[in-house]
Amino acid sequence: MSVDVAAHLVRIHINREAYKSPNPTTGKALYDLGNVPKHEKLYREVSGDKEDQLIPRDDAHVHLTEDEHFYSQKVFSIFVNTDEHEVEKQQISYARVVELYLGDGGKPSNEYLIKYSHGPAENPSGTLAPGQKVSVKDGMRFRVAGTGES
Repeated sequence: MSVDVAAHLVRIHINREAYKSPNPTTGKALYDLGNVPKHEKLYREVSGDKEDQLIPRDDAHVHLTEDEHFYSQKVFSIFVNTDEHEVEKQQISYARVVELYLGDGGKPSNEYLIKYSHGPAENPSGTLAPGQKVSVKDGMRFRVAGTGES
């Protein structure tokens, strides 16, 4: 029986540490294997000019490749008009805040006024204009309102 199990193990790397994992596995098992803290997300490195793939912390099957690399990254909890959102990047753009505000309904535009507070030391509060980005931190708050212009 152990020969069968060993034949289905592959070597992977999580945060530069080598591990042996059954293949296929689950996202939850990968988070547990790499001891990924609850406030971090796990990503599969993707070659080329594509975004790395988020691995959800759930029971969905994940198919592995020998010597594949994964890394974890802190996520930030922010508030957009009292709705909590998780963002993975240390900076957020005007367009992304508008997308979070609108959800699935509505078309992003430059017709919103965005004020922020509770930000990091380099930008604790202010106004976010179209085309701009600001650094984020946990608990940062964004207030989005229509300008009334068309």
